[in-house]
Amino acid sequence: MNEDRLKQINKRLEDGSINEQSIYSYLIEKVSWNPELLLRTAIIDCTRKYTYKQMFAEWERYARVFSALDITEENASRVGIAGTISAEPLFAFYGLNMTGASVSMLSYPDFLPHGQWKTMVEKEKITDLILSDIMISPEMWPEIEAVKDEMGVRNIILLHSKLGGPCVGPAELTYNEVNYHRLKRTPGTVFMEDLLKSYPLNPIKYGTGNPDHLAIITHTSGTTKGTRKPLPYTEKSVNITSSNFGMGFHVMGGDTKGIEQYRLIPSFDFSSYLCMCGVVNSTFAVADCIVLTFFGFMHPKFVRAVDYYKINVLFTSGFMVDNWIRQPDLKSNAFSSLRIFSCGGSYLPVDKLKKYYKFLRKHGYYGNIERGYGMSETGGAQLSVPEGSMEDILGFPKPKENFRFKDVDDNKFYTVDDGVRTGVMYIASDSLCMNVLDGEELFKYTVIDGRNFLCSNDLVRVNENGSVSYAGRADRFFVNNDGVHFDAGIVETAISRFKGVEMSAIVPVLDKRIHDTVPVLYIVPEKNCRNAAGMVRKALMHAFIEEDLIKKSVLPTQFILVDDIPCNANGKIDIYRITRERLKGDAYDIVPVRDGDKLIDIETKHDPKAISITAGTLPEGMEGRSAFNLYELFNG
Repeated sequence: MNEDRLKQINKRLEDGSINEQSIYSYLIEKVSWNPELLLRTAIIDCTRKYTYKQMFAEWERYARVFSALDITEENASRVGIAGTISAEPLFAFYGLNMTGASVSMLSYPDFLPHGQWKTMVEKEKITDLILSDIMISPEMWPEIEAVKDEMGVRNIILLHSKLGGPCVGPAELTYNEVNYHRLKRTPGTVFMEDLLKSYPLNPIKYGTGNPDHLAIITHTSGTTKGTRKPLPYTEKSVNITSSNFGMGFHVMGGDTKGIEQYRLIPSFDFSSYLCMCGVVNSTFAVADCIVLTFFGFMHPKFVRAVDYYKINVLFTSGFMVDNWIRQPDLKSNAFSSLRIFSCGGSYLPVDKLKKYYKFLRKHGYYGNIERGYGMSETGGAQLSVPEGSMEDILGFPKPKENFRFKDVDDNKFYTVDDGVRTGVMYIASDSLCMNVLDGEELFKYTVIDGRNFLCSNDLVRVNENGSVSYAGRADRFFVNNDGVHFDAGIVETAISRFKGVEMSAIVPVLDKRIHDTVPVLYIVPEKNCRNAAGMVRKALMHAFIEEDLIKKSVLPTQFILVDDIPCNANGKIDIYRITRERLKGDAYDIVPVRDGDKLIDIETKHDPKAISITAGTLPEGMEGRSAFNLYELFNG
């Protein structure tokens, strides 16, 4: 009988019909065909463990509470969940999916001082809130209740955070318990644990199960203005991601070497599509196990959990690896349990790749670094780098028909089979998120060959072998009145490739002599770099003269050596903070040397008086002008 059920599931996977249902029912179907899978561990949450059978039962318990409170599809409910990376927020999500309520996954940082949660509640028309108690305090409760009354929020339910494990210390544990008991005594607070006792047998009001129903809103890491862009997904698009993604790490891992099931650990919080759908949902779809550590990589002790819980699969980013390399107390066997180490989501230069291999080998991991590149908006459709490859590429398009390239010269669209070119990359998939929320267009799709494609704003080069190389961001530039573009993203990429550069960023900085903005290059040299200024000059020479791949008009006017460059929660350079905080460091004017119109050399002059900008040489296109009257910086 079980074999027959498995055959039916495989057939439904092949014809795509398995995706035509609610998320919770998709996962239950994928697991419940085999009683042995139901007894596998689904979640390890600190010292607590839940089998798949126990986890499904928790979903039902939560759904009974939501049905009793009429938090349902029928009541047009949209619930904001802002939880720690723990079991209870997941039980809440899947319980809400049972009742057909749509869910907006908010991030813990949104509730820090000056966070975005109130704006998100208003813009996303959130009707109910579910919050982990450690995120708030009794002193915040009056403000939360005031927002509830002002915006018509129906219910606010608190989840008690049960901390533990290697990633929390005694002070955090003490604070958590004291804060919990104080909140319990605060008038108006309602905890889920009490609601579960009040409605143990309430019938569940199931949603319609419409595959085109809005199931979940995840969010990007942020923009230059600090806000997070919502990414709405239907039931079907999430299920397609699980179908495509779930077996991916099993294929990458090859022989499990005696491992009954893989253990994965989410690095990001549940507001990230990669975390909630690419890791959590896809893990449940293949009956593997996730290990939850409350604050993910945001906690400085996060990396200790890899060895402690014997994690087999780790999806991470270069930003995280750079932080781990700086930790002097990391155990020599910290990564020995890993079978798959995936470092994707952004361009990874080969010099850094070699550095990461050296670090991982030192700490017990001897496999390959898996590299891939995709977009949350497309449900993870990506470029993949062949196993063990050391090529300086983003990867090969898989499948090819999901990628188009807009040529920079003729502005026409091409496929990877159309030959070598440089262009902006566009991506399509069957799991695209919705670009309209409550009648408001969030971003535009481009229709190519009858399909919706999303512009990635990545400038890439299509190579002879069909691979795609990264050239920079096409949406990071300054524009003068004559339409001259100062391409920040392209220059950053070229400079960051150079040995000795740890990080780089170009930002618009005000030059008081011309009362306007000029591009300034910030550089974090590698620690063992003895002559950082000379190294940067060589990097500029290499990018602008030797390779001759970048227009001379985008040569920065100055570079500044700094100790660090601020990044946002997902490791992307935070242009907003750089311009606001005015990083301090040694400043050098960049002076082009020409033979007629040809750039033949680049000189650099240290300016001991300048720590932010009093540059000597203006960028091309600005000589003899009063200034720019307008500049724009997109998507930092």
